[in-house]
This record gives sequence, structure tokens and C-alpha cells, in this order.
Amino acid sequence: MNTHPDMNILIVAIESGRWGPARLPRELARAGLSVAALCPAGNPLAASGSIAHHFDLPAGRSARRLAAALAEAIDAWRPRLIVPADEQVVALLHALVRRGPVTGGLGKAALALVTRSLGNPARFDAMLFKGETLALAQLVGLRAPRTGTVHSVPQAAEVAARIGYPVYAKAGFGWAGQGVTRCADARSLEATIAATLPATRGRLAPMKSLVRRCLSRDWFPVGIPFDVQQAIDGHPAMYCAVAMEGRMLAGFAGFNRTGHGTGPSTHVSIGAHAEMERAARVMIAALGATGFIGFDFMIEHATGDAYLLECNPRPIQIGHLGRRIGVDLAAALAAALAGDLPAEPQSASGEADIALFPQSWLQDPESLAGNADADVPWDDPGLMRCMVAAAPAGSAIALHA
Repeated sequence: MNTHPDMNILIVAIESGRWGPARLPRELARAGLSVAALCPAGNPLAASGSIAHHFDLPAGRSARRLAAALAEAIDAWRPRLIVPADEQVVALLHALVRRGPVTGGLGKAALALVTRSLGNPARFDAMLFKGETLALAQLVGLRAPRTGTVHSVPQAAEVAARIGYPVYAKAGFGWAGQGVTRCADARSLEATIAATLPATRGRLAPMKSLVRRCLSRDWFPVGIPFDVQQAIDGHPAMYCAVAMEGRMLAGFAGFNRTGHGTGPSTHVSIGAHAEMERAARVMIAALGATGFIGFDFMIEHATGDAYLLECNPRPIQIGHLGRRIGVDLAAALAAALAGDLPAEPQSASGEADIALFPQSWLQDPESLAGNADADVPWDDPGLMRCMVAAAPAGSAIALHA
């Protein structure tokens, strides 16, 4: 094990198919940090050649088993910081902090580390739940779409009538475009809400809640209300940042050039964007955030204004690309951990158009041919094999051609 824990990072992942966090260890190692992963053996994160140690995360959603695995990894690796790789991990860590020290769970020291790695517990909901994120954005004076949180079909119809169609119906907890539906009229909105709410409400809901609690699975958010949100006519964008105790250290913007506005990008342009940077700084301060964080925006076609949509309290898919445009998030984090905090956040000094791998390749196998800006991890063979293995049957391509 590493004998210099002041430079140790522990990345924790539950979900598979998250390519962004799997690209991060290479950048962190290059910045002088030692990275361990706590994740299932088949997770892409475990395939990275820059992982110094892999701790296996057990299958299932029992908080007791997950907390025991986390406690063991913390005790063995002694990390300075924990980085959650996906929203499920964030939800689990939030639940453990709120639960406090428990027998067979996390002790006080481990919980203090988890809390320091996330941000202000009073703002946890605003980090994770869409409606709470927008409520905080409006509270601190940022531009955000009109929205309303609803618990029933009649409420949804009332909010949408006030906002005006089209609207988005958004599950309060979700990621990568899951649970997001554009509704052009009242009929489509009512059908969307009606099809979803019965799954988390109704006569059996108390019994299901009791079963989840008995099985120690009540950390996973269910029954979160829907949000009905104004549809902004624009193009999707994101801001990728790293922070320390509510202070933004570095960040850059990304613009989705292909793919769906409510799902993962395949091609992005990255660079600077003043309004999104300011919004990210304000939100990071309000959240007291530490670690990697991203924010989704919509850039309105008519005005160029940036509307904040969501918070992603974990590394997003472009986080490893900053060195290409003069803003190294991993190096900024390493410097902050060593006590070197910048007077002002580091911003992008250049621009680049990137074909993300494997996303662009899975969509179009010919997209890599002659593309010097394709984001292919040639220098990480283990991760490369993992990415290629994820390709659907029949989509093979001679990557070394």
C-alpha cells in the first residue's frame, strides 16, 4: 500500500458504463496523486492501468455491506479525498453521513473524510435532486428555467399551464438523460407523469419502504417528486470543474455537438465561457463543494444566455480533457491538497473539438478514421480493451488502422 496518504485518492463507483471517471486516474497519477478504486471487478474504472490498487465492491445494494467495503478501503488506503464516480455513490455517501456512526458501518473519522470530500451536508439535496438544484440557483440569483415540483398529475398540469408548453417532465433523481421527457402538450405530460408516479406511490408504498429498510437498501432515493420545467430553445452545454471547500480551483466549458440534449455527448467542443464559469463558481460556493463537479446548461438560441439545468456532483465525461486547452483539473486538485490554492480559478486558454471515445465510435465506427482529435486511450491498453469489449456485436473496427 502507498505510504504517503496525503496524496492518496479513492474513487468509488457502483455503476458500469461511466467512461469519464475511468479516464480520470491517468490524469490524477500524472499530477502526482496515487489512485485506488473501490468498485465491482467489471467496472471500467478497475481496468485503468493508472489504478494503484483495486478494492472490490460487493454486488447488491445493502448499505451495511457497501459501508463495510468502504470502511475497509479507507482503512487500508488512507485517502486524503474520496471521489464518487456516479450518482448512486453520491446518494449512498449522503445517506451514510446523515445516518452517522453506526455499528458495522462507518466510524467518525471515516464519516468526517466522506463529509470533507463532498461539501456542506445542509446542501446535499441541492447537489443531487434537480428541483432542489434549481431552487438554490434561483436563491443565489442565477439564470434558471421556470420549474415546479409536482406530486400528482393535476399538479403537473397546473404547473405546465402556468409555465407554458412545451415543458420537460424530469424525475427528481436521475442521470444521463434518464427520466427526462419533452412534453409538447397536456396529454403527453399527463401520460408521462401518470406512467411513472404509480411505480413509487400507492397502497403498497409503505410496505415496500419497510422492506427496503429491513434489507438496508433505503439509502437509494425513491419516490422523489417530478419536476415540470420550462423548455429552453437552445443547445446543451456543460461546465466541468474541481473545487475545494466551496472554492472553485479550475474549470472549463463543453458544448455538445452531437447526441441528444438529454443524454451523453459523442462529440464536444471545449473552451472558456464566462457566464457558465460565473454560475459554476456561485453554485460551488453555495454548495460548499469539494472535488470534481459538473453543471448542465442550456444556451438559449435567441439570446446566448446560459440557463443552469442540473448539478452533477461527480466527475463528468470531459473532466480528463482540460490539459488540451490549458486547464488541468487534476493538477489543480493536487496543488490544493498540497496547500497551494489559486487566487483565481484556472480557466481555459484554448479551444478544441473532441470526438469522445468510445461514445462517438459506438455511434459511428468510422468516426475515428483520420481524426487526430479523437479521445482514444491508446496509452491505457487495459481500459482500451474494456471499452472495445463494450461495443455491440457487429460494430468492430480496426482501431489501429
